Amino acid sequence: MTDAAGNRPVILVNPRLKDLPGSSGIMQTMGRDKRLEYAASFENCYFFRLLYYAGTQYPIMAALRMSYPYRYELYKRVDEPTGKEKYVIISTFTEKPNSDEINNAFLGKPRDQTKKASGIW
Repeated sequence: MTDAAGNRPVILVNPRLKDLPGSSGIMQTMGRDKRLEYAASFENCYFFRLLYYAGTQYPIMAALRMSYPYRYELYKRVDEPTGKEKYVIISTFTEKPNSDEINNAFLGKPRDQTKKASGIW
């Protein structure tokens, strides 16, 4: 399908191009290198995930969103006195953030910056 599209964009919804178990429950290795290379050739154009407290699925703590060509945006869920909720952006990331970066954004810690030289030399 992607060969037929040529240079035109192709959108895959929920693609499963990584390692998948076969019918016997064992990971398929045939063509693995080509499949992983093919999967790496795609670029995400949209990402949305609700974030919860560790080990739970309630309450929603935040949401992580990315819409190409913009950055990843981290939204914090805020309960309003009226009983409704809203999401307030608290940080943006150029790459998909890991759990430590998300936790640091919630705690208000600054991002790791290049360490300044210290000492005399």
